[in-house]
Amino acid sequence: MKKKNLCGLGLLCVALAASACTIGDVEERAEVSMTTSTDVDPRPTLSGQTMVPDADAKGDGGKSDKDPAPAAARGNVQEALQKIVEDVQSKYGGKAGIAVAGQDEVYSAGISEPRAAWSTSKVPVAIAAERAGSADPSMISQAITFSDNAAAENLWQSLGGGQSAASAASAVLAEAGLDVQVQPTVTRPGFSAFGQTQWTVADQARFIGQLGCIAQGSGVLTAMAASDPAQSYGLGSLDNSSFKGGWGPDTNGAYEARQMGTVELNGKKVAVAIYATSPSGAYGSAQQMLSALATELAGAKVQWPKAAC
Repeated sequence: MKKKNLCGLGLLCVALAASACTIGDVEERAEVSMTTSTDVDPRPTLSGQTMVPDADAKGDGGKSDKDPAPAAARGNVQEALQKIVEDVQSKYGGKAGIAVAGQDEVYSAGISEPRAAWSTSKVPVAIAAERAGSADPSMISQAITFSDNAAAENLWQSLGGGQSAASAASAVLAEAGLDVQVQPTVTRPGFSAFGQTQWTVADQARFIGQLGCIAQGSGVLTAMAASDPAQSYGLGSLDNSSFKGGWGPDTNGAYEARQMGTVELNGKKVAVAIYATSPSGAYGSAQQMLSALATELAGAKVQWPKAAC
């Protein structure tokens, strides 16, 4: 896995603050043509960045790592997450959320209500298309690694679009134990239907923790693990991360940014989801908040729970 570096966020924040109301189609504009998958939407590039190609384990004494964590350990995890959110919100203002999922438990702090999934919803759509045999590896790579909206829309339409596609993607989420319904129709003109699926950080962490056990998701996992230099912030700033990000303006025009994925901490794969929106509403500021959440997660002196799969 290539090491992913974070750089130049300050310059990006200044550049984007003046245009926060006009970059709504950076990632999430819906594509309606089945023939425009090569028309990649502009992706955020951090200032100064050079674009380049791109069986259950047993612990000590034979104790299964599926055993529930002691109460003290659970408390430490929850306290650590709460501190992370408080630190980030104290520094940047705005709202933040974070969740980690273990074998049978999910811990979360900060904003807990469902928010628009944006391009993170491309993950269940891509898995459903891979199962249906309607997605080739290059299309999945474009939709997942590079968040190409046209490629994602092609995957959606290959499932029949509308309720047919939504049901197929929702079935993927159900396999992870989630009762999350993928949005079947466009609710905000100019944005994809599935991107407006409402998803909590807790449920995203749970889904990511189960993703390795979901059938026919290998192509999507490979694409999530690939490195896109334009997204080397947040979870992308950590070594050995595998994630999908999403971003877009809320109904008031303030940018939301979120990521879900796995990171390696203390030799353990940890399933995590993060969310941020800044007081200024600028996308660059939300990026900075995601990076702060990821940095504090990696630096916390806590034994994070191991992902289920």
